[in-house]
Amino acid sequence: MKFFITFVAATIIGVANCGILSGDDGYGSGYGGSGYGGYGGGYGGGYGGGYGGGGYGGGYGGGYGGGYGGGHGGGHGGLSSIAFGSANDAHSAVANQHAAAQKASFLAKATLAQKAIQAAATAQAALAGKHTLLQLLEKLAAQAHKDLEAELAQLQSAKHAAAAAAKTAAQAAKHVAILEKVLENAKQLAHQAAAAADHAAQELASQSKMVARAKQRLEELEHKLQAVREDFQKTKAAAQKATELALKAKQNAANAAGGHGGDHY
Repeated sequence: MKFFITFVAATIIGVANCGILSGDDGYGSGYGGSGYGGYGGGYGGGYGGGYGGGGYGGGYGGGYGGGYGGGHGGGHGGLSSIAFGSANDAHSAVANQHAAAQKASFLAKATLAQKAIQAAATAQAALAGKHTLLQLLEKLAAQAHKDLEAELAQLQSAKHAAAAAAKTAAQAAKHVAILEKVLENAKQLAHQAAAAADHAAQELASQSKMVARAKQRLEELEHKLQAVREDFQKTKAAAQKATELALKAKQNAANAAGGHGGDHY
C-alpha cells in the first residue's frame, strides 16, 4: 500500500511537472483561418501569433487589424497560464468593445462578448484542473502523516523491546555468576537474550531509517502542497477576474442590442 501511494504520487507530480496535466504547449493549432478575418495562427505555442492577420477587415473603417499579436509565449504557466491568458483575452475583448463604440455594430460587440464568455469558461476549466491536483496532494500529505505516526509507534515498540532484551541479558549474566548449578541453562538464556538484543538493535536501526525516509517524504509533499496552494490561489483570482470581465462584456453587448434595435447575428 505504501509503495502504491508513493508510486502514484511520483507519477502525478512528474506528469504535472512535465506539463501533461498543465497543458504547457498551449491551445494547439488554433481556431482556423476563416470567419471574421481568421484568428491567425491560433493559440499554438502559448497564444503566439495573436488573433488577427487583418482582423474583421474591410468593414467598419478597415477593421480592428493586427489582432492582439505577439502572444504570451511558451505556455510556461500550465493551467495558470491558461487562466491568465483567458483573463487577458476577456480584458482585450472589453477594451475592443470600447474602442469600437463609435463604429462597430451590435454584431461586432456581441462577437466580442461571446469571446469573453469562452475565455471565462477556459479559465474555469483551468481552475478545476488545478483544484483536482491540489486535492490529490492534500490526500497524499495526509497519508504521509499517518505513515509517519505508524513508523514512530513501531520505533517506540522497538525501543521497548531492545530495553527489555538488554535487561534480560544482564539478569542472565548475573545468574551465571551466582547459580553455578544452573550454569549451562543460564549461559543458554544469556545467549538467547543477546541474540534478541542484537535483533532488536537491528530493528531499531531499520525503524530509524524508515522514520527518516517518512519525514523526508512528508517534507517534500508539504513543499509541493504549499506551491500548489499558492498557484491555486493565483489561478482562482485569474478565473474570477475573467468571469467578471465576461459578465461586463455581456452587459455591454446587451446595452448595444437595446441601442440598435433591429440588429441581429
